[in-house]
Amino acid sequence: MDITNDFMDECFKAFVLEQFCGNHGRIQTGDLEGIVSLQLANRRFCSLKGIEHFTSLEELDCSFNNLTELDISKNTNLIKLECNGNQLTFLNTDRNTKLKKLFCNKNEIHSLDLTANDQLEALDCGFNRLRHLDISHNPMLTKLVCYWNIISELHLEHNINLKELNCSYNSIFDLDLDQNTSLMYLDCGNNYLISLNIHNCTNLVEIRCNSNHLKNLDITRSRVLESLRCFQNHLTSLDLSHNPLLIELYCSENKLSELNTRHNPVLKQVEYGDNLFVEPDHTVKGMGTFQYDSSLCYYTTTLRHKDKELSVTAYVPAKADMRRLSPVIRKTWEHFDQLHHRAIDLIATTHPDEDVTELVLSELGFHEDATIRLGYDAGNTPAGQLCIYVVFNHELEMNSQFVYETY
Repeated sequence: MDITNDFMDECFKAFVLEQFCGNHGRIQTGDLEGIVSLQLANRRFCSLKGIEHFTSLEELDCSFNNLTELDISKNTNLIKLECNGNQLTFLNTDRNTKLKKLFCNKNEIHSLDLTANDQLEALDCGFNRLRHLDISHNPMLTKLVCYWNIISELHLEHNINLKELNCSYNSIFDLDLDQNTSLMYLDCGNNYLISLNIHNCTNLVEIRCNSNHLKNLDITRSRVLESLRCFQNHLTSLDLSHNPLLIELYCSENKLSELNTRHNPVLKQVEYGDNLFVEPDHTVKGMGTFQYDSSLCYYTTTLRHKDKELSVTAYVPAKADMRRLSPVIRKTWEHFDQLHHRAIDLIATTHPDEDVTELVLSELGFHEDATIRLGYDAGNTPAGQLCIYVVFNHELEMNSQFVYETY
């Protein structure tokens, strides 16, 4: 049977003729029998009319085209559909009862009825215009991504197999995950949350609940937690004593009066500025006192070198880190003139056209890994103010490679 005229988009028609019809000029139903996969992404198709004749189709990727509608009602064997990055306002999957993976992000979809898709395992409907999302008929769901919509409620009590949830950038006030005990990854940031129940989510590895209105956050049962981002909330306390695997913590801009990390031996990255506590000043013998900057979460002081002020910064967030770095800081200052001359010589050798007498020593920085950087202001460039950094390790051995930064 000749079905050529059912293909309205000339580009789609040409694609089918070339790929499946040997370019003999007409499309017959027999040409399309048994085809189980179509990869149509980024082809500028405006219509997929004619897709209904691919009745054996199991996988369709038509992402990043110019589609305003998509009728897959005849593609009842479809298991995976990707239609991201189009202009779809509606998507009907009632007849696609075998569907396991649906990716329809970056469209303009206002509603999504998934009641017929009880085999669905993965759904990504982010960057749409959804106000409601009912997934109570999708018990097999393990991954749900619905960020950047206008969803105000999300009920997940029927999705007990869920392992990954990203519902960030919505309008959700309350999120109860009491039944989602398999959950490993959670991103609910940038909502209006005043309540987040993760008490039974004992498998969580990563939590992102930043930029909400949370006053409480109970992670005492999240013993395998490795990453927590809870900044920009209203937390007054945070118990980390049951999270021994925690690697990174971002809890800035809360109302914390203390933070105890003694039970977090592998914690590497911490940011906790703009809370109600500050780290105490730290004195390094022979140099002076470093003061803690709570807005930047590190220590600073100003010293004099050759009758000029020198900004000295220790890029560490806690008094304990300062104690650890103190021997390196002290040793550096004791040999500072020598380091300065070595740095200038290296710059002069590497940049023979540079007048090193014009360089201004502007910064001495100490980092968590015990590396040391001497910063030299090299003046204005078309890209901005140029600073050349010479790097030394904790043994005061100089790296031959510079770091260049513009401001």
